Amino acid sequence: MEEKKRELIINASAVYMKYGIKSVTMDEMARQLGVSKKTLYQFVTDKNDLVEQCLLFSHQMEHEQIDRIAAERENAIEQMMEISKFIIGTLSRIHPSIFFDLAKFHPSAMKIMQSHKDQYICGTIKKNLEKGIQQGLYSENIDVQVISSVWVTLIDTILSGEASIESNLKPHEIYSEIFRYHIRGIASEIGLEYLVELIKNDDTLSHGM
Repeated sequence: MEEKKRELIINASAVYMKYGIKSVTMDEMARQLGVSKKTLYQFVTDKNDLVEQCLLFSHQMEHEQIDRIAAERENAIEQMMEISKFIIGTLSRIHPSIFFDLAKFHPSAMKIMQSHKDQYICGTIKKNLEKGIQQGLYSENIDVQVISSVWVTLIDTILSGEASIESNLKPHEIYSEIFRYHIRGIASEIGLEYLVELIKNDDTLSHGM
């Protein structure tokens, strides 16, 4: 049963990422998954439950990937760059209405996402900042708490869609810009030199460096 539910959540998540949330009714979701609506309701109580479970699953996958990157990349700037490339790739595959749909139609799921940003994302940025300071790659006088909070606020701006509307850029393009803004704002001279060298041949983040 658990394996079947996991498969259903994985496939449902893919449907939401492709089409958005509001436009996909439970009837349409059952059709997309190739199951009956009755089967679908064996695993979830309603659409909001399905959305929440898909969100929790995506957070779990994100944690695993980011934790793996953090463990494999000792250099703080390289670590942050690889994490950012992963997030840019994820954002590029997400339907642009998803975050608006969450905020307007699924407030309980939006609370889950906010908690994820405030705790896991903010905590990840704090660890990266502390590592970068220790390595001499980030300025030693930056306020870790303030910078990590600012980063989460910037992420909120991307997910709200406001920045995309004003700039005509897609969320993953805005994230790429913010990454460069972030590193340039906190890096030491040594860190900036390392960053420029690191991304010379990296098309994902090289624009504007």
